[in-house]
Amino acid sequence: MSDRETLFFSVRVFIEAVARDTPTMLVFEDLHWGDESLLDLVELLGMRLRDLPILILVLARPELVDARPGWGGGLPAYTTLPLGPLPADDARRLALERLSAHTAAAREDRAIELAATAAGNPLFIEQLAATLTETSASFAQGLPTTIRGLVAARLDALPPGERSVLLDAAVGGKTFWRGALERMGSGRSQLNDILWSLERRDLIRRETISAIEGHNQYTFTHVLIRDVAYDLLPRARRRERHEQVALFLEEATSETGEAGAALARHWRDAGERGRALRFAIAAAEDAEEGWAKGLAVDLWRQALDLVPEDDVEQRREIRRRLAVAQQVFYHLADARALGRSSATDERLA
Repeated sequence: MSDRETLFFSVRVFIEAVARDTPTMLVFEDLHWGDESLLDLVELLGMRLRDLPILILVLARPELVDARPGWGGGLPAYTTLPLGPLPADDARRLALERLSAHTAAAREDRAIELAATAAGNPLFIEQLAATLTETSASFAQGLPTTIRGLVAARLDALPPGERSVLLDAAVGGKTFWRGALERMGSGRSQLNDILWSLERRDLIRRETISAIEGHNQYTFTHVLIRDVAYDLLPRARRRERHEQVALFLEEATSETGEAGAALARHWRDAGERGRALRFAIAAAEDAEEGWAKGLAVDLWRQALDLVPEDDVEQRREIRRRLAVAQQVFYHLADARALGRSSATDERLA
């Protein structure tokens, strides 16, 4: 049995054991960003977890179906629920909840106007309401009319200490760790209060489980908030912060798997192409061994971009390995089809 099959089987057995004790729901959020192995695992769980009180809920943008046109096909129980804009009444109710800082007399009028402006987009409603409640802005003054513009205006209005910490946190990605912020010197002695305030504003949230033992893990409540914060960070400061995040990850992780890919990215953006190349190659090899074939192709491409033009020998070797990874990834669809065919034969037997 391959390492991948062993891992998938272990996950399945663990979930089955939990579900035997209590009804269980598995939630996969933003699965359109999942790599090939994660998508394969979710499909396998949907196919093999039977006769147990388990609900698998997948939240994703339409890009998931673009990447996997047959998503959900052949599963014993599968339902798709497309989500459109909120109806007018629901949008108004959400706006009322988010405008909690306004007086009762003003909230209803503002909620109706806010809901109409947002055209039923929940994120737009939340960010409009936050801009109104946290700043002196008003509809009469002319608010930004795009979500990105609203988020940027909201972040610009933050107290300087909170804004600085949030922009530093964005360097880590959608998920970041307090240890990285401490290494940057972000917030210094006020870091606890600042992180709590950013949570209260619903810009970030602390997660109960951390992928790095001993370090509190946080995540931006929406990737758009992270992206806007990163864009607001001066370029010179970005390079310095990427270096600090890379050093933190080197000290706090095993430097393999996802950590290796992250290290390659951070060292590249810090301008340390040689160190980035070393981690990109190691991460590509790990991805191949773990059957994350699509990720392996991406990592070999990143590695090739990092090799100096005059290093002909190394460029030739990485091109060779990239070509092999592309061929394996190309035939992955055939392997999946054989796997589905075998599962169908098992059911019919």
